[in-house]
Amino acid sequence: MKRSIALLLAVLTLTGTLTLPALAAGPDGEEGAAQGAAQEETSAQEGGAGQETSQPEPDPDGTVSWANLDSRIREGSLSALILSESITSLENLDYDQMYENLRKQINSIATAQWYITMMGGDSSSLDQAYDSLRDTFEDLKDGVTQEDNADLIWQLEDTVNQVVAGGETVYLTLLDLEQQAEDGQRGLETIDRNLEQLRLRQQLGQVSRQTVAELEQTRSQTASQLSVLDASIRQLKRQLETMLGVTPTGEIALAPLPQMDESQWENRDYEADLAAAKAASWTLRDAQNTLDDAKETWDDAQKDYRGPDEGYLLQMAEHTWNAAQLTYNSTVETFETSFRTLYDALATSEVTLASAQSALAWQQTLLSTAEQKYALGLSSQSAVLDAQDDVASAQSTLDSAWRDLFSARNSYRWAVEYGLIQGS
Repeated sequence: MKRSIALLLAVLTLTGTLTLPALAAGPDGEEGAAQGAAQEETSAQEGGAGQETSQPEPDPDGTVSWANLDSRIREGSLSALILSESITSLENLDYDQMYENLRKQINSIATAQWYITMMGGDSSSLDQAYDSLRDTFEDLKDGVTQEDNADLIWQLEDTVNQVVAGGETVYLTLLDLEQQAEDGQRGLETIDRNLEQLRLRQQLGQVSRQTVAELEQTRSQTASQLSVLDASIRQLKRQLETMLGVTPTGEIALAPLPQMDESQWENRDYEADLAAAKAASWTLRDAQNTLDDAKETWDDAQKDYRGPDEGYLLQMAEHTWNAAQLTYNSTVETFETSFRTLYDALATSEVTLASAQSALAWQQTLLSTAEQKYALGLSSQSAVLDAQDDVASAQSTLDSAWRDLFSARNSYRWAVEYGLIQGS
């Protein structure tokens, strides 16, 4: 039986639409209640795909933390709330009552058909209503409607997860942009320090006015870029605030990510994780449903197009079925390729992090040497300041590498636990 949201909506709105009297017994006399198809619960862990299960502390006003981001989006985003209400509405359907209402209405129509026929009237309009309700009744009786409903809930939950994952992407992007702003501000301070030295050297006739003007121009461009960056940060913060359900001022403060030694991570089994991701994926489930519908259409075509003049119709149907199979295989292949990319990104990010840690350790050694030389009068304060800048830059690179690894792990968890691969 083909999956159809239109059919489901028809069932949802079917409550007492006919005014004919509901008689006790009809020509078929169906009894019983439809059984709901069970769907495995895939509710998100509190705190998101990359969060611990312990309850985090509430965020202070005007701030947001990674630990609370998932729950706050689910509770504050209008899009997520609308979807959640739809999910709750579907989950609260009373299939027993729906079954009984349909049975009574079908029996009422059948009795009315019998009465009109006995009177010599035309019951064609009632025949159509009977056939439509009968199909809906059979779907409910056979559990098809319940299965369609479970798929729709799955799809809606997947959409909610996409909203949450999108919010996490915004959060991580903002942390990157804020670090860029910090790096830019540090660079601006370095330029100011160099400008002060150049202007003194110009007064001593050691450098030209043009040299000073060139660095002043660099400073002006850097300040302008920082201003644009600040505007982008404020705009993106307003977007995040909207997702959190708070007034979009563009001023919300983001807490840092968990430190490397605070973040728990288990080594992954690629084959097992891929199987889990495929089982949890709505994308693949939807593709399978589409393939099942195409198979049903192909089976019908083989029964319907038997005449000598219908051979071309059967060929067209066969090509359509072949295309449907290829489309399904392509969807699975794309999913598996995207998952492999996420898996490989973990190792790449870990190597980058290790390299950044080594680079920071080396710059800290150079800073220590510069400070010792300065204490002995063998080096200038400027050399120490430059070494401090190099350490700060290396630390920034390390922080960025950790965010990249954290993001890679978070994306991988979303894929394994919920079958969600962003951008696939």
